[in-house]
Amino acid sequence: MSSRTAFASQDVAAVAGQLNAEISGGNMELPVLPNVAAEVLSSSLDDQSDAARLADLIQQDQSLAAHVLRVVNSPAFRGANEIVALQQAIARLGMERIREIALSASLKGILFNGGRYEAMADDAWRISLASGLWSKEVARSVKKNVEVAYLCGLLHNIGVPLLLQRLGELAPDLAAPDVTAILDAQTATAGAALATAWQLPEAVVAAIGHLNDPQAAGAHVEAVAVAASGAALGRWMCDRSLLIAEVLELPAIGILSLNREDVEKLLILYFKIILR
Repeated sequence: MSSRTAFASQDVAAVAGQLNAEISGGNMELPVLPNVAAEVLSSSLDDQSDAARLADLIQQDQSLAAHVLRVVNSPAFRGANEIVALQQAIARLGMERIREIALSASLKGILFNGGRYEAMADDAWRISLASGLWSKEVARSVKKNVEVAYLCGLLHNIGVPLLLQRLGELAPDLAAPDVTAILDAQTATAGAALATAWQLPEAVVAAIGHLNDPQAAGAHVEAVAVAASGAALGRWMCDRSLLIAEVLELPAIGILSLNREDVEKLLILYFKIILR
């Protein structure tokens, strides 16, 4: 079937079948991860990475550098004086935060770039960001690698924008429930294909493929449990209130052996955020 084929809105099964065939056959067009984004991602896992190297990396992409400086000078981060250089930004906010800003900006430009289902893509992006940040906090609670946790949380649903972009080409008029059903069925597979193409860390690939069943993640079960907890917290924070009882019932929370006191400490962060 041609990549230009368009389906009628009622042909949901045909659309899902076409997507599945493209993914399983390795025929889905995958976006390329730019060199700068790949190197920034790599630097987040490199204990030897330094501020000068990070600044040099970001500076290679002028639009990315400008975006980072805009964010750093926004009301959320700006201090008494305007920041005009990347090394200033790193000195004020730290390498971890600047890497997060740079990587998030790169990924949004690559994956979450509009299309027929833009509103759904925007929702997925909000959840991605929230999940990455919550995964970091869960990782701190159980003394796991924070950088890996952020990547797992941020990238756990990268299959969503990939599928939405293709759906916009194949079937631009599907009803929202039908789109959601396709996403539920194929996000993990599409995300795993993209993660493999981008040569993402094994823990991230495991989080994409096993978010709903961390026990199946083998050696990465704890990293996936952290991401699953962060993703649940991020999704709930975006959609509604967070309840301690519900968080405690998450299977991933049990895997990590977090008790009620641990969860309460986590949720204090939530109340600090919404009451700012």
